[in-house]
Amino acid sequence: MSSINIEINNSGVIYHPVICGKAEIELCRSGYPGKATFNVLKDDIIDFQEGNEVLIKVGEKDFFKGYVFTKNRDKEGIISVLCYDQLRYLKNRGTYTFDNKKASDIVGIIAADYGLKCGEIENSGYVIPLRTEDDKTLMDIIQNAIDETYLNTGKLFVLYDNCGQLCLKNAENLIADYMSSRETAENYSYESSIDKNTFNQIRLTLKGKKGITQEYFKKDMDGISKWGVLQYTGSIEEGEDGNMKAAQLLNIYGVKSRSLSIKGAFGDSNIRGGSVIYVNLGDISDITVDEKMTVEKVTHIFEKGVHTMNLSLKGGLINE
Repeated sequence: MSSINIEINNSGVIYHPVICGKAEIELCRSGYPGKATFNVLKDDIIDFQEGNEVLIKVGEKDFFKGYVFTKNRDKEGIISVLCYDQLRYLKNRGTYTFDNKKASDIVGIIAADYGLKCGEIENSGYVIPLRTEDDKTLMDIIQNAIDETYLNTGKLFVLYDNCGQLCLKNAENLIADYMSSRETAENYSYESSIDKNTFNQIRLTLKGKKGITQEYFKKDMDGISKWGVLQYTGSIEEGEDGNMKAAQLLNIYGVKSRSLSIKGAFGDSNIRGGSVIYVNLGDISDITVDEKMTVEKVTHIFEKGVHTMNLSLKGGLINE
């Protein structure tokens, strides 16, 4: 049994609303803010507004801190509430030029510019050459730096909000003491495809200062013979190694895309997007799953005192 307690802070007045039905908290590894949804029974006491701070506890542990963004009312007096954590403010757009900055530096710069609170920011190591991001979301700017770090070092960093503090950590430091298996989950779904992010030919272009365009090609002839030409087209910045990046992209994308999700796993409040857990499903179709995997997205579900999770995973041959 896992009980949750929701506190809504309206200008210093704390409310503990009566929750109707289930509450869900969704946490992703990248690209999206943490999201909480729940239904509140309106009475003569409770009074809260958009922008109010929301704290969700699991037992005595602070689990999620966010802000009310949407309220939807019905004739039964039920208010459906949508909250986002601090990452929601990274949907703002901006233009930046970074010269020899690391992903961890970029997180700090953007957080300072927009008044966001930071917690533990690990040194991401890789120094990114001169790079301009023009009118992009702050989330995309940071994620591009994280992706660039991964492409050049193989180290995956995760940006997340820890109850009101932006954190950046190497996924290797987010290993959780948790195992999911056929016995501990309601169901799983496994899909393989060459229709999504599979590419067997890489074409990158670099436009020089004098207008001269240079191209870099890498091909997987075996993949082309099996699947036809599936081309990835992109560009590189001045100072990047085009041949090395093309080879890295071919290594990453030159295989079938495979996705795996688990439904109804035992709930654990330590699991977030970016957590590394152990998964043992045995043989499923053309692969065997018995390894550590990264949680791409987790939805924590609390209903009638029961805590379960739906998980989207990546690792091993699961790459999507």
